[in-house]
Amino acid sequence: MEEEDDEPECDEEAADAKGLSGDDILKNSERAAEADETKIMEVEGEEKEEPRKSTLRVPAGQQSLGKLEPKRVIEAALFMSSKPLTIEELGRFAGIAAPGFVEGLVKELVDEYEKGSSAVKIVFEPGGWVMRLKPEYAQKVAPLAQEAEVSRGALKILAYISQNEGIEQAKVADRLGSTVYDYVKELAEKGFLTKEKRGRTSVLRTTQKFRDYFGP
Repeated sequence: MEEEDDEPECDEEAADAKGLSGDDILKNSERAAEADETKIMEVEGEEKEEPRKSTLRVPAGQQSLGKLEPKRVIEAALFMSSKPLTIEELGRFAGIAAPGFVEGLVKELVDEYEKGSSAVKIVFEPGGWVMRLKPEYAQKVAPLAQEAEVSRGALKILAYISQNEGIEQAKVADRLGSTVYDYVKELAEKGFLTKEKRGRTSVLRTTQKFRDYFGP
């Protein structure tokens, strides 16, 4: 008996009908495979623009933030806070215990906002770092700050203190009543006043935020 050939027979008649030989079919298949490989390499080789990252190396032991970049967490904290934040406070948000590293990230943000076209700036005030509007923009939207951020009673107190910079809180209370204490607390929390302890009272001064919003 003749041994059966296990290999499948090539359909030579079909190839001949199309005018292609076995070698032609093999060459066409190889060219198609090379073309597909080239397309894959081109897609994989495309450059993707990534957001600017800090050039500082994150210290060992940093608390995990997942995919969040520490500098952007600090930026978000400054955006949300109504009062200045210290380096230690910003470090807690970013999960970083090294003050020098946190300060380096803050300075990078200051530089980014200074060189960019943003209406916002990051500045240091008594008490820490804070995000503020640049003066030319703050003057345009000052009415919004007055309506949304400060109550009518607090505005009255704020106006009096701005005319008497460095006045003691007790003297303001003697002049305008005991409700001063609640309003001063509100204004300090919102960043319009600073309180400096002096004996049994506090010295009150307006901040840069006040000057940004209400003018010089």
